[in-house]
Amino acid sequence: MTAARRLTITALAPLALLGCATMGEAQEAAAPAVEVPADLLARYDFSLADTPNKRTALAYLYTAWNDRRLAEARATYWVPGSFPPGGGSGPPVSPRYTIHRVIEEGDQVVVLAFVEGIGVGQPFTTVFGTPGGTRIGDAVVEIMRFDPATGLIAEKVDVIEPLSEATYDFR
Repeated sequence: MTAARRLTITALAPLALLGCATMGEAQEAAAPAVEVPADLLARYDFSLADTPNKRTALAYLYTAWNDRRLAEARATYWVPGSFPPGGGSGPPVSPRYTIHRVIEEGDQVVVLAFVEGIGVGQPFTTVFGTPGGTRIGDAVVEIMRFDPATGLIAEKVDVIEPLSEATYDFR
């Protein structure tokens, strides 16, 4: 048996054991899935979340932003100790995220969302307790890196792009 043939068999053996045709399917089958509560799945649109990491990303955003339960979202969907230190539980009333696109590449998930609410262009206090800066109608890109061993978020970067009232469109 040639070295190339041994390498091919070695690479494909785990796929066969998992009953998968591709490496991507094998990675998804092997990745731990974080349990998302049934009531959260029922209340929000998870149709863009066709992998465990995408589902976890949306569950974190919906819990932290739309349900205003940041502390619970941190404890449930992040690798313990990896969430950056920061502010409280946020304001009693907060805008909501409307999710428009979810892309997964390797261990990263990118979510494109818009900050939805009444009063386009009006500043609000974020879930971190930060006033101003972010405004209703802004586009938000959340980039999350997942820990493959746990299926939890290991780190996150977000970019907030201001939009004018003329460009505000949820299509």
